[in-house]
Amino acid sequence: MKKIIQLVLAIVVIVLAYLLITNIRKPIDFNAGYEIRKTKVVERLKEIRALQQAYKSVKGEYTSNFDTLENFYKTGKMQTLRSIGSLDDSATLERTKAYEKLYDEQQKQIKARRPIKGEKIVALVDMSDADIISKGLAVRKPIVDEVKSVVKVDTILLSSKVNFNIDELRYVPGVEVKGNVEKPQFEMEAKIKETISKVLVPLFEARVANEVFLKGLDKQEIINKSDEQKNRLVNNYPGLKVGDINNPNNDAGNWE
Repeated sequence: MKKIIQLVLAIVVIVLAYLLITNIRKPIDFNAGYEIRKTKVVERLKEIRALQQAYKSVKGEYTSNFDTLENFYKTGKMQTLRSIGSLDDSATLERTKAYEKLYDEQQKQIKARRPIKGEKIVALVDMSDADIISKGLAVRKPIVDEVKSVVKVDTILLSSKVNFNIDELRYVPGVEVKGNVEKPQFEMEAKIKETISKVLVPLFEARVANEVFLKGLDKQEIINKSDEQKNRLVNNYPGLKVGDINNPNNDAGNWE
């Protein structure tokens, strides 16, 4: 009888130890999975933000439609600044040094005399150095000249990202349930809001709730994470999002 009791107690101890270890490991395993998925989702939200901002620079507003955003990337055009000359270009450096020397000389001349009322300090690209000095105008030339040009969106935006696929933009990455990869979509909204001062402000928001991108992880831990986020004074959305459909926030993400 004594041996039976000892055996039962041993089993109970083993079971309790297993449960204790499991309870300790549960939040640790969840946090590890959360960080892996969060990293992937945040990267995708940043891509959405980059495209939305480019779209707004051309159209003057954001879009709530992924088809529109994807088509803009594939076929749209936008204006960009292109630099001529570089820091590695010896001719450019010499040219810059010459202008900086001229600028310093002009500053000495300006400080040596009383300023003329209404005088403007301007950059005069087409004037000769002698004319600039004779008029007492200061000009500091940039190291490189920038010129505006119109280019296709897909040639400059996100083009340096490895394995970027515009057709995957709408899908939440990293969701795996029991070995099966799922592809839920982000929610996205856009509108133009009138402020108290009657200014029209374009707004957008792209988001995914915890229960969507964390699907397959421990359910109770997902609830705990959502409750924790809901109780925040700011950024209290229970999930990940970029932008804000109700208040201007410079297109910030709630992870930033």
